[in-house]
Amino acid sequence: MATFREMMDRLNDRLKQFNQNLRIADYSRSSMILSNGQIIAGKENQKIKNRLLSPYSSLWVENFDKLIAGEITESEIKHQFAKIRGQNCQKIHGEKIKSNLNTGVPWIKGKGHLFKGRTHSPETKAKISMKNSGPNNGFYGRQHSQEIKDAHSKYIKELILSGKFTPNSNNRNTHWETTFNGQKYRSSWEALYHYYHPQAKYEELRISYLWANESKVYVVDFIDHVSKLVIEVKPRELCHGEKFKAKWIALQQWAQANSYKALLVDKEWFMQNTVCPNLSLFDEKTARKIGQLYEAREKNRDSKTI
Repeated sequence: MATFREMMDRLNDRLKQFNQNLRIADYSRSSMILSNGQIIAGKENQKIKNRLLSPYSSLWVENFDKLIAGEITESEIKHQFAKIRGQNCQKIHGEKIKSNLNTGVPWIKGKGHLFKGRTHSPETKAKISMKNSGPNNGFYGRQHSQEIKDAHSKYIKELILSGKFTPNSNNRNTHWETTFNGQKYRSSWEALYHYYHPQAKYEELRISYLWANESKVYVVDFIDHVSKLVIEVKPRELCHGEKFKAKWIALQQWAQANSYKALLVDKEWFMQNTVCPNLSLFDEKTARKIGQLYEAREKNRDSKTI
């Protein structure tokens, strides 16, 4: 029988295999803690484990991040299952279905248990939900101790610092929608920088720093081993506050200790060092934003020459 650690590794291997950002940070028979801090307990814990490890379909794994984030529902995934089953059914029984059309003989006649696994009615679902809600839920009223919370926080930081895990935190404007050559970025400017410097490694370098008397992990935007640069891509107007200052000092200290230079890439840097790229390599939304950036620069130049 697999240990809890072995089971957690199996689950995380499946998530990694299908390019999901979330990971299982802690696992036991009764609950699991996701890398975003969400706790899943009771029957839901067992259900998710079975779905992630199911050898029959990868749909649950492929949509895990979206399901947890609420971007897709269980019903929508089940609809995809039904669609696939319908297509497979057509391939296997297509000719028989056609031959029985309008004959009064159902093509499924004699096939027992055809509706095995059918979903419950809304009324039945409501009754089940009521039965398992509140005090009837096995995890009702239970809270993790501060010791467990601290251990979980430490474990996640170690994963981030080692490079084994990258947090699925979103840029408030892009929400991971920015892509260049099929890779996701947290902002259009990061994608644009990588366009011009493909040798730079994205989010490879992680640095510990202290802020508000607490140890944090700084995931640096880029490190360029060829040019010996560590790069933070950020609008100049966001480069303020004690947290940014702590991160920037830590980056400069790391750079100095390792014979690198720290570079802050902002709008002015792009305007002085680049021209409009091949926008077809970016997703539509990102291409539009980048195009507008360079259009504004040209308009500004034209106004100065008048």
